[in-house]
Amino acid sequence: MTGDVGGRPGSPLRPDTQPIEILHVDDDPGFVNLVATFLEREHDAFTVRTETDPRDALAVLEAEDCSVDCVVSDYDMPGVDGLTVLERVRDAHTDLPFILFTGKGSEEIASEAITAGVTDYLQKAGGTEQYSVLANRIRNAVGGYRAERYLNRGIEAIETAQDGISILNEDGRVEYANAACAEILGYPREELIGLHWETFYRDDDVDDVYDELLPEARDGRWRGTTTFVRKRGDELDIEHTLSYTADGSLICTLSPQAADAAAPNLSVKEQAIDEAPVGILLTDPHQDDNPIIYANDEFTALTGYEKREIVGRNCRFLQGEATEDEPVRRLRTAIDNREPVTVELRNYRKDGTEFWNRVRVAPLFDDDGEVDLFVGFQDDVTDRKRYEQQLRSNSARLEALFEHSPDMFAVHDIDGEIRDVNQRLCDELGYTETELLGRNVWDIDPTADPDRASSFWDTLPPNTPHRFEGELERKDGSTFPIEVHLIRLNLDGEDRFVAMDRDISDQKRRERELVQQNERLDRFTSVVSHDLRNPLRVAEGRLELLREDCDSDHVDDVDHALDRMDTLIEDLLTLAQTGAEAMTLQSIQLSDLVETSWGALSTADATVTVETDRTVEADRDQLQQLLTNLFRNAVEHGGPAVTVTVGDTADGFYVADDGVGFPESAGESVFDAGYTTADDGSGFGLSIVEEVASRHDWTVTAANGARGGARFDISIE
Repeated sequence: MTGDVGGRPGSPLRPDTQPIEILHVDDDPGFVNLVATFLEREHDAFTVRTETDPRDALAVLEAEDCSVDCVVSDYDMPGVDGLTVLERVRDAHTDLPFILFTGKGSEEIASEAITAGVTDYLQKAGGTEQYSVLANRIRNAVGGYRAERYLNRGIEAIETAQDGISILNEDGRVEYANAACAEILGYPREELIGLHWETFYRDDDVDDVYDELLPEARDGRWRGTTTFVRKRGDELDIEHTLSYTADGSLICTLSPQAADAAAPNLSVKEQAIDEAPVGILLTDPHQDDNPIIYANDEFTALTGYEKREIVGRNCRFLQGEATEDEPVRRLRTAIDNREPVTVELRNYRKDGTEFWNRVRVAPLFDDDGEVDLFVGFQDDVTDRKRYEQQLRSNSARLEALFEHSPDMFAVHDIDGEIRDVNQRLCDELGYTETELLGRNVWDIDPTADPDRASSFWDTLPPNTPHRFEGELERKDGSTFPIEVHLIRLNLDGEDRFVAMDRDISDQKRRERELVQQNERLDRFTSVVSHDLRNPLRVAEGRLELLREDCDSDHVDDVDHALDRMDTLIEDLLTLAQTGAEAMTLQSIQLSDLVETSWGALSTADATVTVETDRTVEADRDQLQQLLTNLFRNAVEHGGPAVTVTVGDTADGFYVADDGVGFPESAGESVFDAGYTTADDGSGFGLSIVEEVASRHDWTVTAANGARGGARFDISIE
């Protein structure tokens, strides 16, 4: 630890004066530049870096010298969406503030963002007021982030003290040790952190510490000489004091010098606290009204008062209209009783601005055990208070989302025991909340296996959403399918699993219907290709035999009817199977495929003119089917000597003929299945053309050409 109270490690600045570097990710260059301008106007400490490609933003965050304090990201971006960016950020920076600032807002996106660990969620709106709101959200998020990391480090910052100073947590392990403490005990300072105090005592002395020293320290203060065991095993007698703060921290001071050789008390204290980056006061309880006799530079920077305006006054001059009575009473009572105390209260700077002040006051005793002075440590915790308020607001929003979400929520532990549910889950399953709490997940999810589920939960990484499908069983025994979004979170220090369940009954029903439709289509094509074609081939064969046995005009009519039936079957099969196979796209020279398709037709005296050098990305077989059907349509309707032209348009190509064209009433109905104006047409050829175009994301339109005849324009862009 370095004793920082906020901002980046090693920085001497208070959190509210630190620069804040913001990374804004949005694929709209004009918008990110606008946001950067407004944010930097809102707060002098803001520096905004913009990226329009999420992948570039991730590279910035993954760099070793990354100094970003907050990420602001859009949601709907090409390639990588905002939640994917959040997931990647959380992999490298677990607690870095991340604000989703998006124009695509919905309860579903908000729910997914909160589940994924977003710090805040703000929907884009009209007007410039939204930038002030965004700036406040950024300040609160960064302030809370820094406060959470560096709060409670005021007293730990006394790095220049000659005495060794350490702070132990409630478990007796070292949370902080200054350089002098590390030197006295013979440890590198980083090795001291986390060690239990028993490490520094002889085994025979440990019980005495538990039985005598610590109880006396809890009653007020213990002071004496202790034999400490240094890292290399040698022993050292040290003058030693122990006292507890109101929040349960144990303050330990080590003074290796002899008591009679101590420097004058005030000059030593001044030397110890003069450079500390936390506000420190010394007051004299032996004078009337316990006046301030010393204030360090950080206290003057915190309050705006000069030292000459501070010394000789009681600390109450910082209080004002919004200062609450209760913490002030606690402070006065502790001072009257000569006890340490920690309070948080509203104070006022010289310019009248409010700030939240965390005040730690402790008595300093002389060699006779009498109170000599009081020391007070002052921390500006305004950002933390704002963050707590924001957290309360967010908690209320989360609770509302949890309770009123259209999705079902359940929270369970590692053993599968359900610890919390929302009302939607109760309504869907027919249980009351009381009936569900305490049950196991497999009691309501028949697809969950206890052994496999516990093993799966145990290996699920924290803060990483996982999606799968399952079932829920209602109280009446009926079941329905669900899509589960599961995430492992630490909630109030407990390992919990939050499951967001979504009813996908309609989706499954549509999937079943699609399967049934495909099965019916398969049966249809089987009937058409086999059960109809076989009798047709028999009829054609018998007709040839009949032609040999008799000479009748009826034979030609029957032959023509059979040919039309064959064409109808071929077109029906093509229409039914279009799209059934995956397309293989390739670059195709259109002129070459036109020649191939035209050559496969029986065109009599008809001709084709090619006026294109265009290359298209298409599935060869399906594009050939489109051209063949358009050519066949031209021949059937334009006459045996029709001329067909294939040429370029601005965004594709056209196929036109010089035949009779469409009736004026035809319109777009020419693409309807069964539409035809020819006596022997199947009515499915142009439907196939439209289907092939649609599969390629093309559009096809039909109209009469300027010189007569039909013209089809195919737009491929």
